Amino acid sequence: MDKREKILSVKKQLSESWKCDIAAFDSTQNIFLETQDTFFQMITFGQNVVMRVDKLMVEWCYEKFNSTPANLIMDSDNFYLINDKLRYFGKKLGEENTRYLHLFPEKTVEKPAHFDYKMYNQHTIEDIYKHKGFDNALDYNNELFAIAAYDGETIAAVGGVDNNLGGLIWQIGIDTVLKYRNQGLGVYLVKELAIEIERHKKIACYTTWNANLASTRLALHAGFSPVWIEYSSDSI
Repeated sequence: MDKREKILSVKKQLSESWKCDIAAFDSTQNIFLETQDTFFQMITFGQNVVMRVDKLMVEWCYEKFNSTPANLIMDSDNFYLINDKLRYFGKKLGEENTRYLHLFPEKTVEKPAHFDYKMYNQHTIEDIYKHKGFDNALDYNNELFAIAAYDGETIAAVGGVDNNLGGLIWQIGIDTVLKYRNQGLGVYLVKELAIEIERHKKIACYTTWNANLASTRLALHAGFSPVWIEYSSDSI
């Protein structure tokens, strides 16, 4: 798939899970959907905001943000308003998820020398689960496959792939042991996993948040580009 096809496929999958028309994500107007699936969630691809909200909040969200540009909804003042309203219902604003897609597969990454690399599939994944502490890379439960970099017998970095986003989107997580950082291991493992995902005809996704600059740089260097941002609510 090329860049356009990947983004279109993501929007189609989201439209199915959000139960809305795919055009909602390309509208010039903010979209407000009443739902029982979640209490509060909002997403932007940059042009508008689509919110799916419980009936207790949907009218308030429309009144507050119907005519507010997407970039202004996601600023500190409006986050404060949203969070204050959510707390009235025993909720709070959850974490930011900035989703990156592997849109530049032609971008090459140098393979760090002096390390050994091992790929784990669903038949051997339990072997990597024996090594704890790689929680950014592994759920230790439902990985589709993983890759590890070894310095002798010592694991230096681990990358894992899950299908927590469902459908075509396979998500990459990465963890590098502190003493082995800044050697290119993280970006190399992420790139290798992205290539493997695309061999399976799926879409490689990498998730971070804007303040995590090291993670953002890694994604960009591996050929990923930011495509959409999500926020949701959690119980207090």
